[in-house]
Amino acid sequence: MSSQNTGVTAIVLAGGLGRRMGGPNKLLLPLQGQTVVRRTVRQALASRCARVLVVLGFEAERVRRELEGLPVQFVLNEDFQEGMGSSVRAGAAAVPDDSAVVVCLADMPLAGADVIDALIDAYETGGDIQACQPVYEGKRGNPVLWGPASLPALRQLRGDEGARRLLGGLGQGLALVEVGSDGVLLDADTPEDLRHLDNRAGLGRA
Repeated sequence: MSSQNTGVTAIVLAGGLGRRMGGPNKLLLPLQGQTVVRRTVRQALASRCARVLVVLGFEAERVRRELEGLPVQFVLNEDFQEGMGSSVRAGAAAVPDDSAVVVCLADMPLAGADVIDALIDAYETGGDIQACQPVYEGKRGNPVLWGPASLPALRQLRGDEGARRLLGGLGQGLALVEVGSDGVLLDADTPEDLRHLDNRAGLGRA
């Protein structure tokens, strides 16, 4: 593991309803020997982030039990049905005012620790960088790192859009970070998505 950065917190959003999966909680489905959410959280723990915060909502206790034994902090988003913005809001409210945050989506288990570390490295170059977003072959993805100056806006988010609108308003303050993994574009919204992720994860392990 790389040396930790004491000023960066990983916030894993694990509270959504995931309706497009068609029934089961997608975060608790298996992916190459572990569940989707556990794999994502372990990637965050393997990164340079000093701490990992997991935002719970839908089936909170089931997700919490699935992560037993991992050194994470839990935050309950009681407004999870409002959408992703509410989970970002809950997570941002639970970190210190001087902390940068990497907002990770729990259904993107192939966005690995190397991606998170690349965002931290870019942020540490200084200048006027307010946020860092990964790019793979010209397409922007997740997770996104936000500097402390963005916390007040993140704490006010509403609805299901997440922080996309905020990114659009950063201009030159947004650093686009080229990465070598399309895991920053791949989520587990549908059964087909999960099968694709499983195949990709298996290839990576081989």
